[in-house]
Amino acid sequence: MRTILILIIWLAFPAGLAAQEARLDRVRERLPAETVNRIEVILAEARSADIPTDPLLDKALEGAAKGVPAERIVAALSAYTALLIEARGLVGPERDIGELVAATDAVRRGVSEAAIASLANEHEGDISVPLVVLGDLVAVEVPVDRARQVVKDALARGASPDELLAIPAAVRGLVRQGRTPEDAATAVGIAFLQGGLPGLIEIAGPLLEPPIGSPVPPGAGPPVEAGSKKRPGGGALDDRF
Repeated sequence: MRTILILIIWLAFPAGLAAQEARLDRVRERLPAETVNRIEVILAEARSADIPTDPLLDKALEGAAKGVPAERIVAALSAYTALLIEARGLVGPERDIGELVAATDAVRRGVSEAAIASLANEHEGDISVPLVVLGDLVAVEVPVDRARQVVKDALARGASPDELLAIPAAVRGLVRQGRTPEDAATAVGIAFLQGGLPGLIEIAGPLLEPPIGSPVPPGAGPPVEAGSKKRPGGGALDDRF
């Protein structure tokens, strides 16, 4: 069995490297050599921090496709790398690329580092969707602690990804009715604990709308408009084009 596993890894590893090299070749075709050299330095920094380079290469290709100036592409990649490194420190080395990108997006959207780290430490399963939901709730001004508790309770109840994504939609529906974000989140959390998705439908019904958040493809911007990540010492990291 161990031999088969090693063989699978051995076969997959060069395939992954080949795909990355193909992306890098596309970057080389679309951007000046000097810019590519600077991008390769950023990629090396990412690898040294155990950060997958696919999101960065996709980000570079996105910038090239949009005709973004080379200097801006390099600055955005540098900022995105810093965010990915920060997110890696919060969720741990064992989380996959989807979870890492979701954590990065949550950081962008104002979710506290403590909330992200707590979710990663307390939940062994995939945290991509829970992070999206956490970001959605914070985006509609639900206090972070309340948002984290709602997500934590839903996970403890065994919520599916679809059920989780219905939570912020229900909160937004109640907010449109005049409830404060915190009150709405509390009501939705209680309704979900008592009745799952049917409980949400009972409390929000036609107010439910498609979730604004969704797992974010590597290199893409946040699913809703969000300001750049503010740093404690002032200034910001802005990885958007």
